[in-house]
Amino acid sequence: MKNSINRSIIFSLFIASGFLSRAQSIDFGTFLEAGAADAESLMESYLEPAFLGFGYGINSGWYNTAKPHKLLGFDITPTMTLAMVPSKGEFFTIDPNNYSNISLNPDSPTNRAPTLFGPNLPADQLPLLDYTSTDPTTGEERTISITSPTGLGLKEVIPINAVPSGMVQVGIGLIKNTELKIRFIPKITEDEFEFGMFGIGFMHDLKQWVPGLKQIPFDVSGFAGWNNMNTSIFLDPENNPDQIASLKISSVTMQGLISKELSILTVFGGVGVATTTTKFDLKGTYETEVSEEAPTGEYTDPLDFKFISTGPRINLGFRLKLLVFTLQADYAIQKYNTLTLGAGISIR
Repeated sequence: MKNSINRSIIFSLFIASGFLSRAQSIDFGTFLEAGAADAESLMESYLEPAFLGFGYGINSGWYNTAKPHKLLGFDITPTMTLAMVPSKGEFFTIDPNNYSNISLNPDSPTNRAPTLFGPNLPADQLPLLDYTSTDPTTGEERTISITSPTGLGLKEVIPINAVPSGMVQVGIGLIKNTELKIRFIPKITEDEFEFGMFGIGFMHDLKQWVPGLKQIPFDVSGFAGWNNMNTSIFLDPENNPDQIASLKISSVTMQGLISKELSILTVFGGVGVATTTTKFDLKGTYETEVSEEAPTGEYTDPLDFKFISTGPRINLGFRLKLLVFTLQADYAIQKYNTLTLGAGISIR
């Protein structure tokens, strides 16, 4: 198969992360030779930490205090988040029972394969996989052996293994000690892709509704936020306009917040729950081939999978405010722990 599958996965996954040049060297098309169902299962396991990490990343960095803006007060805050891939997300086990046309070669050195965020291993340390394919000329079945894809090997270059994301957020003070938060990446449209993100959240002061709570020297609020990111990749707009890769990530977080101002320093934290849903679709018609002259099959809309992850979320951070300028950092403990850094302006 030509580079269509490869480009769809890589553009969708890394359109906002900067790993494009390294990841483009990974060829996914070969695996479709074993059938769409097996290719989908293999890619799900290989890509899961990247998709989940990006989902948890865009679900972070919503606030840097539990005190809502005063009426018509506002802030503008760009943030960057790193979602840490846990060690168990660096490998997955290839179990032949999970596939209909993929098995481990008897000479395979291992059955543990790196995910995309695993180590960059040489071919002789990767699982060797067998699958059967039909010769388009003779109609005979044949066994083809390939190695599983390797990982990016980020730990070999930088000290952390993390999925990055970033955005710009605006907070606006409303009535009743309520703050509206809007975050976005403006829609980017190029010849080969479209990309954009939108999120909305509300923070509301809880002390005003509980008798006696106003006297405590902390700010206490409730928060709920929702994000939605959409990426569409036009794989071959001139010759095959129906070939589109679609990545959709939505996330929800709900937390109770508390913070304390100490002159220019604000310490804040939150406890709650976070959910992230990632859906990937490869749409259109694709032809696999052993060579340019030997097509082996045709697949329509070959890939369609979804990841859903829900769990508790606890975070702690601080903000420095110098006049109207702010610097913030926080660390969230969740399935994919996240570090968020931001800087901006805040008035009222």
